[in-house]
Amino acid sequence: MNTTQAKSSIKKAIKEAASIDPSSVIDFFEIDTTDIQFDLSLIETKAFTETQDKEPQDRIFRFHNSISLTTREIVFDGKTYVASPIAVEGMEATSRGTLPRPTLSLSVKPDGVKALSELKAILEKIGDLTGAKFTRTRTFAKFIDASNSVKLTSKIKNHDPDPNAILSHDIYFIDRKTGESQQTLSFEMASSIDLENFGVPKRLVIQDKCQWQYRGEGCCYTTNLTEDIHGVSNTSEEAETFKNNFKKSSAPPVATSADERIFGESPTNENGILTFSQGDEAKIKNQEWKSGESYSIGDQIYITKNGVEYHFVAKVAHTSANNNLPPNKNFWYSDQCSKSIKGCKLRFNGVLPFGGFPAVNKTQ
Repeated sequence: MNTTQAKSSIKKAIKEAASIDPSSVIDFFEIDTTDIQFDLSLIETKAFTETQDKEPQDRIFRFHNSISLTTREIVFDGKTYVASPIAVEGMEATSRGTLPRPTLSLSVKPDGVKALSELKAILEKIGDLTGAKFTRTRTFAKFIDASNSVKLTSKIKNHDPDPNAILSHDIYFIDRKTGESQQTLSFEMASSIDLENFGVPKRLVIQDKCQWQYRGEGCCYTTNLTEDIHGVSNTSEEAETFKNNFKKSSAPPVATSADERIFGESPTNENGILTFSQGDEAKIKNQEWKSGESYSIGDQIYITKNGVEYHFVAKVAHTSANNNLPPNKNFWYSDQCSKSIKGCKLRFNGVLPFGGFPAVNKTQ
C-alpha cells in the first residue's frame, strides 16, 4: 500500500462513517499466542513446530461477532475470521487520563465453536494466556474481501472490497485471567504502554540471578566475543575450539541450564556430555536449522526469534523435520544459561556482564 492508496482508503472509511445510511460495523478479533508458546517451548520438551511458509493455525485465532450479518466465516484482508460468541468491553478511551483496560469474554462450550474450544485446549496446555497479543480491527461490512460467499456479499449494499479502509486498529495484551468455567473464559487486557505494574528503575535488585536475556540485550554473548568489546581474554574455550566454524558475530553453545558443559572443558572433552576426537570440531556443522537436513551428533544449529539466537546441539543423528526440531530434548541439547555467576564464567573469561548484584546482602 502506497501513500495514495492509504489516503483513498481513509477517505472511503470516513465517508462511510458520515453516511446517512452506513454499512454495518464489523469488529474482527485476533488472539496471537505465538510469543508465549515459543518462550514456553524453550523450557519444556515439546517442539515448536513453526514453518516458514505457513501461518501456525494452533497459535493465531481469529473471530468476529457479527452474528446478525452471518453465522459463517468472514474473510477480510486475506484472513478468515470465525463467527463466535465473543464480547469485548471497555475499549473506549476516556478523558480521565487513565488507559482503558478492556475485558474479553469467550464462550467455550464443548459443543460450540471449534476454534474457541481449541483456544481453551491451548490455554490448558500452556497454563496461561498472559502476554498473548489481542488485536481488534474495526471496519464496515462493505469493505470485506471479494472472496467471501456470494450469499454474504449480496446482502451488502454497494460492496467495495478494501482491506485498508478501517475505522480503528487496536492492540492490547492479555494481562490476567478474571474468570473461567466449563462454558466461559474472561480476561482483562492492558495496553502496551500501560505502566501500572512498572517500577523504577525497572530492575529488581537480585543478588545471585542475572536478569539479562541470554544472547540478547544486556548479555549479548552472541556478539561479545569480539576483541573490541571485552578484550582478547574474553573468549570461552569453546570459542577457541570452534573458532573456524563460527562467524565473528556468533558464539558457540556452551552448557545447559544446569551448567553441564556440552562439549567439555577442552578438545579432549573432559567433563563434557558429548565426546569427540581431536580434529572432529572441523566437521561439526554450525548453521541455522533447516527442515530436511541431516544432522550428526554434535552438530550445532540455531533458530532466531525477535532478533535473539537460540542455539542447540544435536543429541542423536537424524534428519530434521517438524516433529524433531529444537527444543525437543530427545534430539537436542539446549544451550541455556543458568543465570548464575558460574554460568557467566563458562562463557566469559574476562569481564563478566552479569546482570545481578552480587554485593547486596538481601534479595529484594
